[in-house]
Amino acid sequence: MGDDQLAKAGLYVDDFNQLRLIDPDVAELLQSAQDKSAEFNEQLKNFQTTTGGLIESIEEFANVVETEKIRAMMLRNTQDRDMAENDPVLLQMTIRELTVEKERLRVELEAVRKIEKEQEEYIQMMTEH
Repeated sequence: MGDDQLAKAGLYVDDFNQLRLIDPDVAELLQSAQDKSAEFNEQLKNFQTTTGGLIESIEEFANVVETEKIRAMMLRNTQDRDMAENDPVLLQMTIRELTVEKERLRVELEAVRKIEKEQEEYIQMMTEH
């Protein structure tokens, strides 16, 4: 039986004269694709490791920046208060700003309490049914 007749029957002979169900050229392409896939997976793992370290470094830097930002704000507030103590106009402005902030926070607290009450009612209704 010739190679053409075997190929028609879906059988192939490879370079080592072994009978195969897949065309040797196709098998070679599949093996090549599998090798490239494994190589790509390895590169992807390396990329994830590298980016993971980079992300950790950036997060640490962001924490340092946030700490310095808070420290600068505290320093500025301290300086503003010191200046306000010496200047009655600045003192009045600061009082007004703090009063407005207090009112805003009070309104926000009321809104949060209202939402909390609605959620508690909803939870109560859901647990009863």
